[in-house]
Amino acid sequence: MVSIVVLGAGVVGLTTAIELKKWNPNLEITIAAHHFPGDLDSSYTSPWAGANWQSFATGQDVELQKIDRSGYDKFMQLAANDPRAGVWIVDNTSYYTKYEVASAKGNLQGFIPWYRDSVKGFKVIEEDKIPFDDVSLGTTFKGVVITVPIYLSYLVQQNKELGNRFQKIPLIKHIKEARTLTNDPDYVINATGLGATKISGVEDRKENFSVKGQTLLVENSADSTISVQGFPGLPDEMLYVMPRRDGGSIIGGCFRPGDESVEEDKELTARLIRRAVKYVPSLINPKFKNNPTKIEIKRVNIGFRPFREDGIRIEVDPKYKWLIHDYGAGAGGYQGSVGMGRKVVEVLQKELSHLKSKI
Repeated sequence: MVSIVVLGAGVVGLTTAIELKKWNPNLEITIAAHHFPGDLDSSYTSPWAGANWQSFATGQDVELQKIDRSGYDKFMQLAANDPRAGVWIVDNTSYYTKYEVASAKGNLQGFIPWYRDSVKGFKVIEEDKIPFDDVSLGTTFKGVVITVPIYLSYLVQQNKELGNRFQKIPLIKHIKEARTLTNDPDYVINATGLGATKISGVEDRKENFSVKGQTLLVENSADSTISVQGFPGLPDEMLYVMPRRDGGSIIGGCFRPGDESVEEDKELTARLIRRAVKYVPSLINPKFKNNPTKIEIKRVNIGFRPFREDGIRIEVDPKYKWLIHDYGAGAGGYQGSVGMGRKVVEVLQKELSHLKSKI
């Protein structure tokens, strides 16, 4: 029997463990981590996410497109068939301000995503149908919003039902320690996100870095997912509003590489509230789900997204052949988690077939 330790219990690690077990029920899998769902720590990325599906892949990045497409199909399926997952289908609309479009110097194709023919109901919104004077382009499709606490708990339960085990561990200092957590596992999956290259023994020629995000969890419910890009003088900010299935919404956000402060930017909070009220007026409409007449903040979330230069790394380590890397999702951890897990399965399949051929 092949034994595996999945190091890390964020959305990527938990999903990878599920995909591995579904591929081969005979695998003996232990998910070992310092933090598990229910913990709130700035170094544990997954609980702080929005989260929705809106692929960041470019038109040329076929590999990431494949990874993200798997997530769209899976989340649409969960939304339709399994209410326990905390996923629901909502309209996903992206607006681009006149400033943003002007900055593109007329290249409107840059605003039309690769997935236009892969998702349900995609269309470009005609300019005379856009309700905001400062917006000149919009797109919309049927998307999903994932209620993060519910979904992470769901993944834990799925792992338990499949027979995967959990082990809470202190932070490991060297990657070799991962092989002492259980009885000398055959493979270790490095799904540690922000900590992936901070572990001694893990080498990566590409830079890994965190990108700070700040969002607001609010009592107010929105009627759809809306994003707005292009605020003059603030290139690291945008607006996104995601209604959660269990009520309330997430309002974001910012993308700040190198900012390691865990303190709230109160001026950003004020800007997010002003933008949300302007572009999503349903948030303060009492006639819609009995919303309050002002934004009621339940919690300010500060999180750090695990980015990697050149994107996701899924491969066998060149030095330790028992180590498979599974990190670097950046802001796309939820939408990429299913595809990343399936990619790890492909890598392990090749490894095991090579071993059999040598025997």
